[in-house]
Amino acid sequence: MIAIIGVIAGLGASLLTDDSDSARVAKLQSDVATLNQMVSLYLADGGSLAGLTTPQTILDKMKRTRPQAEWQQHAGIVSGRLLDVRLRARMTTQPDNSNNPRVIWDRTKQRFVMTRAAGSAVSEFYLDDTLAGSDFGTETRTKSLITFNSSNSGWVWGTSVSNPAANYLDPQPFTSPTADPAFNPNDAAPTSSTPPADTGGGSGGGSGGGDGTPAQPTLALLPIPLVSPVGGTFAFGSFPASVTLSTGGAPTGVSTLMYSINGGAWQEYTGESIPVIPAMILQARNETARPAEYTTSLTNTQTYYRLTSGFSGTEEGSWGNAIGGSNLVTSIQNSGTTSTFKSGNTKLDLGNGQYLDAGVENSLSFTPASFNSITPNTWFDFGAMQILNGTTFYNSEASGVTLTVNLNLTQPAISVTTHIDLGLVSTTNTSDRLASADIVQLINPTTDFTVTIDGVQYRLELSWVSLDPSASVVQGNNLLIYEGATAAVELRARFTSNY
Repeated sequence: MIAIIGVIAGLGASLLTDDSDSARVAKLQSDVATLNQMVSLYLADGGSLAGLTTPQTILDKMKRTRPQAEWQQHAGIVSGRLLDVRLRARMTTQPDNSNNPRVIWDRTKQRFVMTRAAGSAVSEFYLDDTLAGSDFGTETRTKSLITFNSSNSGWVWGTSVSNPAANYLDPQPFTSPTADPAFNPNDAAPTSSTPPADTGGGSGGGSGGGDGTPAQPTLALLPIPLVSPVGGTFAFGSFPASVTLSTGGAPTGVSTLMYSINGGAWQEYTGESIPVIPAMILQARNETARPAEYTTSLTNTQTYYRLTSGFSGTEEGSWGNAIGGSNLVTSIQNSGTTSTFKSGNTKLDLGNGQYLDAGVENSLSFTPASFNSITPNTWFDFGAMQILNGTTFYNSEASGVTLTVNLNLTQPAISVTTHIDLGLVSTTNTSDRLASADIVQLINPTTDFTVTIDGVQYRLELSWVSLDPSASVVQGNNLLIYEGATAAVELRARFTSNY
């Protein structure tokens, strides 16, 4: 009796093992057939699997979507994604003890095929729930082998009779020599694309295709959420303390309003006000709760910048780095409140030891100004300049000089040095007063001064203002000083923001 029971038990275990193996093989065969259909649809939709060698890379490629801008330009699935993002291939290096078939990717045939050969292959396809939230990105594909009929909108035709890869009933490899006869691109389109009215007869809900297959619904894109107030650059006193979100008209119960701050984790919005800090990036989207009917909305991204309340400080100026001709003559005085730079030889050699001294060389002087609570992007007096167009000889005048200004700011509390490069052009004197005017050029009207406050970067910009039109005139970044005149000039500045 014990021996008989042992034999029966052994036979039962063998039968159970055989049934289990048969079920696994049947599932694998079914998975391969389905995946090969998806491969054919992917290739027909303009996708490419060239250069891919492993089954998992093939699966991951077909998890990608088209950019949303292309969704209305092709006749396939709206997003273009053909596989569940959770799908994984379990790889083994050898067949199991029962030598059950496994799956490899045939690069030549562009298909998954069953094999019992040794080496790396897929033993099963399964769903990995840890990939449920994964995003495999987008890809721009080539023109699909199927398209909307332009003359009779709503019908889908193959783009080439000679290349019958657009096959709906039984997708074959891309190199299939014949098309399924169930699809004939030469059939005439109906005269109207308007579906017939529902007569109310029959039973059951929903409609299907002409061959009895159910019609694929078009997924609705959820509206983008609204953010109030919207982002931007705000004056210090107008910066919002908080913002609120709304669904933007999404139907009730089909989505969840989510938000993220500065790229952090997404969290559900429950109606409370969200505090705002300077340079904060707020993102919001409606996430679908019914993926079979709606797709998640686009993301609304708003950034909030706050301008500083103002700049205050004092300055100190000094001249240096003069350049000029081979006979350059300069004189610099940087002590005291006003800094002065002079250049040029005023003596004309008459011969026999005789000289004519014009007595007045070219001169620039700078008297810095203090400033208090200057709001960003507002012009203010940076300093006063006296510029004298003198008379010099023998290519002895300067053609350029740098005014270095030390900014001692109390608001914000920093010390910064900026360099103002000036070009000096000495013109030939003629009867034309304007043409004879010497020129002082602002080489770098946007200086090298930068400071960042609350995520906003500020730079220092300069411009000329003539205080005596009879002595000088401004032409853009050039200041023209008439011959023999002493021009009173204001060097104007402003702190400009990059937002």
